[in-house]
Amino acid sequence: MTWIAKISYVCILNHLIFNFMKRIMFLSFLLFMGIGTMLYSQTIEVQNTYEITGKAKRGALGHVEYDQASGVYTLVYVTKSNEKKAKFQVYTFDRDFKFLNMVEDEIEFDKAKTKYTWFKYNGELYSVTGNYVEPNLVGTLVLKKKKITYKYDWLLLGYYKTVEILEKVKPKTDDGRKLFYLKHAEDDRTGDIYVLCGVKANMKDAKDDNAAAYRHQMDIHLLKFNADLDIVGDIPVKFDFPQQVAFGTTITKMYEDDPDNPGISGIVFVTVPMGGPGMNKFADPKMNNYTYLRFNTEGTPSLKERISFESPAIYWRMDEMVVADDAVYIFGVSAPGKEKYYNMITNVTKFKGVQLMKIAGGKVEYLTETTLEDFAAKVKFPPSQKKIEAYEGKRFHFANYYVSDNGDFFVLGQKFDEAKEGNKYKDVLTFHFDNKGVLKSQYAVDLLESNQYSKAAGCPQDLIEGNKSMYWLMMEIKGVTMWNPKPLTYPRIGKIDINTGTISDPAAFGKIEKADYYLDPKFPFLQTDGGNKIVFFGSDKSGKTIWFCRVAL
Repeated sequence: MTWIAKISYVCILNHLIFNFMKRIMFLSFLLFMGIGTMLYSQTIEVQNTYEITGKAKRGALGHVEYDQASGVYTLVYVTKSNEKKAKFQVYTFDRDFKFLNMVEDEIEFDKAKTKYTWFKYNGELYSVTGNYVEPNLVGTLVLKKKKITYKYDWLLLGYYKTVEILEKVKPKTDDGRKLFYLKHAEDDRTGDIYVLCGVKANMKDAKDDNAAAYRHQMDIHLLKFNADLDIVGDIPVKFDFPQQVAFGTTITKMYEDDPDNPGISGIVFVTVPMGGPGMNKFADPKMNNYTYLRFNTEGTPSLKERISFESPAIYWRMDEMVVADDAVYIFGVSAPGKEKYYNMITNVTKFKGVQLMKIAGGKVEYLTETTLEDFAAKVKFPPSQKKIEAYEGKRFHFANYYVSDNGDFFVLGQKFDEAKEGNKYKDVLTFHFDNKGVLKSQYAVDLLESNQYSKAAGCPQDLIEGNKSMYWLMMEIKGVTMWNPKPLTYPRIGKIDINTGTISDPAAFGKIEKADYYLDPKFPFLQTDGGNKIVFFGSDKSGKTIWFCRVAL
């Protein structure tokens, strides 16, 4: 059994120390199958520590495996030996985390990639050329070249990239159409770009026919350009009324040779009618008449689904989309209803609730709206915790999502306030919707940590599924190490009873006598024994002493 938790993590290293423009987030969903009777409390079965070598400490943990049959854990630490070789230290431990052996292996990079297939090293530094999309001041589509440079980080054992925008270019198959930019997606793996755009009417047509002035919002096309800027796909999507793009996102495709750099296998857009002064003759009288468009982008692109639906609220800010098996879920906040078109509703800061839509089998299976009054009425707290405020329709960071075996949908997130120095994060919440999209409960937990680091970065969260239960994993942020910048987090687990919609008091882990231990940011936990148990893995603050902890759920 391999270590399967690909972590759900906010990289405080970037946010707090290097102040990178973009947070690195590791997202995961860990599914436990075949779990037997669950206890309402989580108890430690065994925990142990071990002091690794200074060389391993200076390197990075690259891989962890657990063999269910033998009960052996294998940990592999990686350091750069020289310009041609890497050094691997392979540690093994028994079922109860007692040390068995350590073997060193120094090997050339190319051979290492064959022997250690998880070691994704493609050189210290390399660059590729791609394409970049932007509109000009009047919305006309503009294409430019870009240079993407990848640099290997031996502490993260992965690449981070920088992008340089280069010269303006023209597509090779220019047919004379003037295109109005709407949305786009860039595939850095292949160099392909996908542009949703409208065809502009020429000036004579627009002058003679007022409706032609809105052609670029009715005659819409998804264009696919390859890396050489040849148009290799053109999918027309016609509308009877002018449209605005309300939402757009990509469906990612993972590559085994570089899992941190995914490609694109599909694109989803949602449009909504436009209206307002001067458009009365041309606007859709149904202000809430949304259209869902899903495109398949692999090979020759095609329109996979086109579904019209009426939203309960005219203004629905779709925040996230989740693809689970053959279903698509779209979730987001809705504004109070007004007889105005979507494009006329601006500067919304207070929302009346949230909407959840499930699309399956080529149709809308459900679309529900949950009001703030519903959230307040269904808020649940751990038994010993003081009451805290429920979701109020204000600023909310969506941290993770989960679809359970019975079709219930969970949203994990955190409230925050805005400040000059950045967001200030507060209580964590989980929204629990049943398999019809109806809110069953809202779970609210007061975090134990309230330091500068926990306030500056959202709490990493995940859900672990059990028999009629969900285990809510919160990774409390206590600080940041400076010698090898990484967040110091320890786990808390609260049990959610799916049937009753209640939550237990969360149990905290990571302390042995007076010593504190923190989760490894790349491999924080795994399942064992058919899913009945969870193993946490980490180290002390120095990184020298590693820590194992097995918990019975």
